[in-house]
Amino acid sequence: MLKSLRFILLGVIAGSVAVLAWASFITQRRAVQEIETLRTDLFAARASADSCRAALAREQEAFLVFDSEVDSLKSEVRAYEDPEAGGVPQEDYAEYMERFEGYNDSVVIWEGRAAALKGNEAACMALVERHNELSDSLRRRFPTDGGT
Repeated sequence: MLKSLRFILLGVIAGSVAVLAWASFITQRRAVQEIETLRTDLFAARASADSCRAALAREQEAFLVFDSEVDSLKSEVRAYEDPEAGGVPQEDYAEYMERFEGYNDSVVIWEGRAAALKGNEAACMALVERHNELSDSLRRRFPTDGGT
């Protein structure tokens, strides 16, 4: 009887150790999966942010070129205007109006491009912030891992 009680007790202890080892394995596996998921999300967020910033830089450069073209049109329009002579000379008026309308049309386009640029800047900022949040989350969750 004592022998079978020892055998049962030994079985219970062995079973408990096995359950604890299994639980430890599962916990460790979940942590590894969480790290892998966070890293995958972090790398995707980084790629999105980098891509957005590169596209934004190209868009900003194109906008600056367009901006200088609009300024040139404005200078052309102002060159026709002679306040001392009472305005635009009669013989230049048709050409002036053509330039003036071109300038006004370009201002409308400029405003649209400026608004789009601001919207794209905000979108890129949101992507950078998302990347930073994921990076901080990875560092907080796994401080010994070092994050990325």
